[in-house]
Amino acid sequence: MGLIARLQRLTTSRIETFLSSMEDPETLFPQLVKEMEDQVRAATEGEAKAMTSVKAAQRDVDQIAGKLERLTKGAELAMERGDEATAREAVETQISMESDQKQKADILARCQTALDDAREARKHIQEQLDEVRAKKNEILARARTAKTRKKIERTVHGPAQSSRSILDAVARLESKVDETEAELEVQREMGKGGAKPSLDKRLKELEQSSEIEKRLATLKKKAGGAGA
Repeated sequence: MGLIARLQRLTTSRIETFLSSMEDPETLFPQLVKEMEDQVRAATEGEAKAMTSVKAAQRDVDQIAGKLERLTKGAELAMERGDEATAREAVETQISMESDQKQKADILARCQTALDDAREARKHIQEQLDEVRAKKNEILARARTAKTRKKIERTVHGPAQSSRSILDAVARLESKVDETEAELEVQREMGKGGAKPSLDKRLKELEQSSEIEKRLATLKKKAGGAGA
């Protein structure tokens, strides 16, 4: 089952990487499908090779079983005819061949296990490929969402002008606007080439001058009273 688990991790990891990728999902999706198709093809080839090995091992087991059966019958026939020497030789060969038979059976078992693993791996990858194809729109939507979210996070948390956040940049921009507006206000008040001050400014100057005269008069009155 190790092969199946490894292929499952590989395929799942590839899909997650695709979903979190900053690349264009419309371009990357066909590549993802092609990679999975290549994995299915490789798994199918592995299954075919494993099946070939099983058939070859099975032939060896069948051949040695046939030879053992003939040796058994030969030994029995030799004993029936009183040819003990031939019967002994047949039994000795049979015992030696039984050891070989066990080895061939072990090889067949291992080949069968490999075939089962390869078949399960191929089925698993094929199922995932079919699911990816069936959920194409959903997967592309998830990929686009992940891509957009990543761009937003990079914009908000990434460096913006002298390694400051985008909020700092906005604050500096507002400060610049305030300074520009203040300069324009001063220019409007001053006018161009000594133009006549605005009515509001002249009225304020008159009010200030009147207040100054009032206070001076009050001081003079106090000073006069003190002298008397």
